[in-house]
Amino acid sequence: MDKFTNFGIMKLRIFVILFFPFSLFSQDFNQKNIKYEDDIDSLIIKHQEINYLKNGIDGWRIQLAFKSTKEEIRASRLDFINKYPEIDTYLTYSSPYYKISVGNFREKIDALKLKDKIKREYIEAYPVPTIIPISELHK
Repeated sequence: MDKFTNFGIMKLRIFVILFFPFSLFSQDFNQKNIKYEDDIDSLIIKHQEINYLKNGIDGWRIQLAFKSTKEEIRASRLDFINKYPEIDTYLTYSSPYYKISVGNFREKIDALKLKDKIKREYIEAYPVPTIIPISELHK
């Protein structure tokens, strides 16, 4: 009987060694409770209020050109739209120049990717920080 008892204990040890670590690291993926600090809700609300007051979020666009007349900048804008119709364009006026910028990016690195894509046709393009309306990000 002693041999059978030792064999049973050995099997139990092997089972524990092999399968116990899995039970330690397993997660209940159906669990819906998320634990976080109590003040995080107030920070989220504050962040949303700031974005609302700014009418958008901090973001980036690529400025293609600035010209002193509206006709010149419109020609540049139409040229860009014909080449890249899928990218949004924006015409703004900041005395004394009209400016054309393109794209809506949360991160500067994403704006730089577009700059790299268009650098042959638009050698003077550069990223500019801007406020992006949230509705423009979800297009």
